[in-house]
Formats: sequence, structure tokens, C-alpha cells
Amino acid sequence: MATPSKMPSGVPIECEIRPAAARDIPEIVDVWGELALFHATLNRAFAPSATWREEYQQFIRGLLGRDDALAVVAEADDRLIGYGVGRTSLLPAFFERRRRGYIHDIVTRASYRRQGVGRRLVAALLEWMHASGVVTVELTVAVRNPDAVAFWAAQGFIPYMHHLKRELG
Repeated sequence: MATPSKMPSGVPIECEIRPAAARDIPEIVDVWGELALFHATLNRAFAPSATWREEYQQFIRGLLGRDDALAVVAEADDRLIGYGVGRTSLLPAFFERRRRGYIHDIVTRASYRRQGVGRRLVAALLEWMHASGVVTVELTVAVRNPDAVAFWAAQGFIPYMHHLKRELG
């Protein structure tokens, strides 16, 4: 999200948002690769493995058709320009708000950013989660990616926990 768009900020683009299909997986993997390589420059913890392409294909393929997961894609100009992945889960009964949603990824190709694509992908996932009975949606965002932090704040997400890590070697 740190790479500025080639288009002026705030100019919406016409695109179709739809559920992902098996035929979309190669392009989804390409878009995720752009994000992963960028995030690796922010923190080593994000560095993709040597087999990332095959592993991410398997991850996305495993989500398709599940009741507790949704992958959506954005298409424009006869190509996939972004995608999003969300899941739902049920917490133990000792929580009042048990049904939770989690947004794994919202990624837009660099040349299509700041044109409303990400907002539309988020809206599609939130609509699906709400229809599934979700009342709380969570996500993580790289703290060294201020554009992404600002994007999520603009979507109404607020910090409520600190996600910490410690390297052991």
C-alpha cells in the first residue's frame, strides 16, 4: 500500500467485485507476491519462503467453497486488480460475542490504489460477515506501513490489542 497510484487520488475506478474462483488463483498469487515482497522490506518476519507461490496457491484453493471463508476479487480492464480474504470463527462459549470475523488480506495492485478498490473489497467481506452473524471483525496491519494503517482507520477499524513478537534466534 505504500506505492502511490499512477491515477489521481480519490478518482473511483469502475470494477466488478465477485467471489474468487479457481481460475483466479494464479493472479491472486501474483498480487499477494507484490504485497509479501513489499512487507519483507518492512520486517524480516514477512519474508516469503522459497515455496511461497505453491503454498499460497494451496491456501487460497483451500478457502474456496468453504462456509467459513470468502475470497473476493476485483476486476477491471480485463484483469484481476485486487482481492480480499476473510474468515469467520466461533469463540468459546465464555465469550459474549462469539462469532468473529477476520480479514486476512486486502490487496490492490499498485497502479489501481487510491481509487476505491480496497474499500469495495472490504465492504464485500464485511457484508458477508454481517450476514453470517459476525458482530466483531479483526485484522492485523503492519505498523511500519502507514498507508495501510491509515486505510484501515478510514474503514472504521480501531486498535484494541497490541500484537507483539520476540525473535528467539
